[in-house]
Amino acid sequence: MPGVTLVKGPRDLKGPKRMVADGVASEEECKMLSHLAKGGTEGNGYEGDKHVHTEFERFDGLTVLQAAELAKRGRVSVDHAEMYLNLSNKARRYVHGYFHMKHQLFFTYTHLVCRTAEPYSTDDRTDLSHPIHADNCHLLADGSCPKKLPAFTWRDWSAILYLNDGFKGGEFIFAHKNESVQSSVQPKCGRLVGFSAGEENLHGVKAVLKGRRCALAMWYTMDERYNEVEHYQARKLLQNLKKHSTKPSKERPKEEL
Repeated sequence: MPGVTLVKGPRDLKGPKRMVADGVASEEECKMLSHLAKGGTEGNGYEGDKHVHTEFERFDGLTVLQAAELAKRGRVSVDHAEMYLNLSNKARRYVHGYFHMKHQLFFTYTHLVCRTAEPYSTDDRTDLSHPIHADNCHLLADGSCPKKLPAFTWRDWSAILYLNDGFKGGEFIFAHKNESVQSSVQPKCGRLVGFSAGEENLHGVKAVLKGRRCALAMWYTMDERYNEVEHYQARKLLQNLKKHSTKPSKERPKEEL
């Protein structure tokens, strides 16, 4: 993919089916999505719990369809909402190609999210911004990870596209079953982390000590039954908005006699 550079592979990240690539989004595109993320709601995706993972950070998020609906109401730019769709698709295509997948890869959930350190967050925190987990199995205290509910068992692959740096902490980490760190990734604009969703890729996020950390999180499936229909709904809504938008004429129309 033009402009995208592989930075780390499985050997560097000390585990299978993992990669890090840079250049998936430009600085301008990152700024557009970071601005769009301001339209997100606190605790989005977690029943409104804004401190879902830790009391020291505020979590807010926005789905692709919610972004399109905000554009319909004039609260965000249509271009910004469309960029959300376009970048998520670009990331999906790269993950699909890098791992040489023979079957189609569908979105199953897409979430534009930000984690903001609360004013009372301290540098000596030992908690995590997101606890160690797998994306399609339920990690238990004994290190086992059964693939059953409440896990999202249909998820096959995952990716995160980072939108900014300039915050303190917040590194993405791959972990051992005892939750010790295997390897870490420092977020920055345009950096993509992709990996398989099973217990071979336990992961989490170190505490965001100061500032705001934004990313585009994506989960994929090979099972078309779990295809995220919001992508199609959002694309159709944005196409209709662009179709029915009117540009002001440069010339004043002549009055009919």
